[in-house]
Amino acid sequence: MINERNLLIWLNRLGGITYEMILDFTEHFGKLTELWHAKEAEIYEVLQNHRIIADKLLKTRNKQYLEKVLTETNSDAYKIVTILDSDYPEKLKSIYNPPYVIYIKGIADFNKPLIAIVGARKSTPYGRWAAKKFARELTEWGVGVVSGLALGIDAEGHKGALEEKGYTIGVLGCGIDTFYPSSNYHLFKQLEESGCIISEYGPGIEPLKHHFPARNRIISGLSDGVVVIEAGEKSGTLITVGFALEQGKDVYALPGNINNNQSKGTNKLIREGAKILLDTEDIIEELRYKYDLSNTKKEWEIQEMLSNDEMRVFDIIKRQPTHIDVISYKTGIGISELSTILTILELKGLISQLSGKTFTADK
Repeated sequence: MINERNLLIWLNRLGGITYEMILDFTEHFGKLTELWHAKEAEIYEVLQNHRIIADKLLKTRNKQYLEKVLTETNSDAYKIVTILDSDYPEKLKSIYNPPYVIYIKGIADFNKPLIAIVGARKSTPYGRWAAKKFARELTEWGVGVVSGLALGIDAEGHKGALEEKGYTIGVLGCGIDTFYPSSNYHLFKQLEESGCIISEYGPGIEPLKHHFPARNRIISGLSDGVVVIEAGEKSGTLITVGFALEQGKDVYALPGNINNNQSKGTNKLIREGAKILLDTEDIIEELRYKYDLSNTKKEWEIQEMLSNDEMRVFDIIKRQPTHIDVISYKTGIGISELSTILTILELKGLISQLSGKTFTADK
């Protein structure tokens, strides 16, 4: 029962013990199991500026309490993953102060391309429309959406992904068994079935105010970039942006009406160097450096609108710009018939002709 993994769960359950403190323990004692047997004076020495936490640790350092913690946190409703486990998200390992214990409900898929969509709780109709639009379009490219399951922009981002039968992750600022806000109950249940909910807080932990800025580092940490839809000048959303910048993530901001308070934060971000978000392709272009992406919905629509010969020709051109003679050789289609097919593909907006009878696929 007394092993490194279980002790991480115990320390997490106490609250207030950061990963930096875990590293201090490990550096001082060599391994966490030595903490269990360490003298009180040594523990106070390591936690010299955190006497209350040290008192709490010593008070609960017994097998009865450890057993109680392990029993309370054990459930078939969620999975516990520690930073020692092989299935801990790689993206979180590299951030400052990573959560050393996370609770997971639903389907865990943290290695796929992920984009955070965040913004104001008191959002405008335009903001809610934009959040859902970008979430839906990212999903078409196989990109998952990460957000905080809050009202407003967060909720619309999750809904947009779910409507396209895509993948979305909700990061909580409360216990894994708590539905907060309660008005998003049905959205929680959808994520449990079709997406993923994670939290660094175990069962029964209330949604305290300071939990939400902390959870924002996880939202940005899991993501390859952060999209800000709407935010006031002093919005909590900007905390997520701060974490994203510290973590070296791309930040995209949707420009808004200068007379709208909920656009002041995003417009300021753009002025300070955030990428202007005008089209989903702005995000996809950056993700292509890291992932092999394709628009599955677009490909299906293309297949529906093309004949077999047109599809054969398009499949060649979309790989790289190709001369008409090479296309003819690869397909066995004569130049006269091929010219007609190429004209049709141009009229359908799928290809363009470069100089010298070379054709390239349009984005």
